[in-house]
Amino acid sequence: MAEIKLHYFDIHGRGECARMILHYNGTAFEDNRLNGEQWQALKASGIAEFGQLPVLEIDGHKLVQSHSINRYLCQKFGYYPSDPAQVYFVESICDLKEDVLSSYVKFVLSKDMEGMEKLNQEKLPTWLQMFEKRLESNNGGTGYFVGNSPTVADFEIFQFMWDMFLRAERSGKYGHYFDQNAPKLKAFCERFLNSSPSLKSYVDSRQPRDI
Repeated sequence: MAEIKLHYFDIHGRGECARMILHYNGTAFEDNRLNGEQWQALKASGIAEFGQLPVLEIDGHKLVQSHSINRYLCQKFGYYPSDPAQVYFVESICDLKEDVLSSYVKFVLSKDMEGMEKLNQEKLPTWLQMFEKRLESNNGGTGYFVGNSPTVADFEIFQFMWDMFLRAERSGKYGHYFDQNAPKLKAFCERFLNSSPSLKSYVDSRQPRDI
């Protein structure tokens, strides 16, 4: 396989789902983690078509836009459905994830913990129940979000839920929201992590990051 190189900052953020897909699939790649100065130099080279990270170099292309990168990888590795109805269920749950993420972004970036806590209390239980209900609609919530094999929906939702709420440095604060509102969603995240030794090894070895 040709060399694969992912360019992104040394945070989880918008590049982490692509990292997880590659690790889950056992695909070797160069994880080029940039600081601000390095990014400015790389940006000046014109590698980023829209002037943003992440950028994924693969198959002779320089791919941009995180969701498009995730879908490219999942289609390449067989983690994307062909049936239009299944595509709808994949994309709609990913859209919900994006809506929830967008609601948190301003509080995360501004480190407004008071605003985030208010959002958690007012909105998070309902959001988690929505994810739980969709998960349960597929095989009673004991497998994946769509169908009987992983799709981009599983990667995107796992990465968001794990890094935002369930990783070790956050589970003490957020775990009770899952226990009370979405125990099957929490079980899904734990099951998905443990389903790939290479993904688990990567996640377990990561340094703590704020975002």
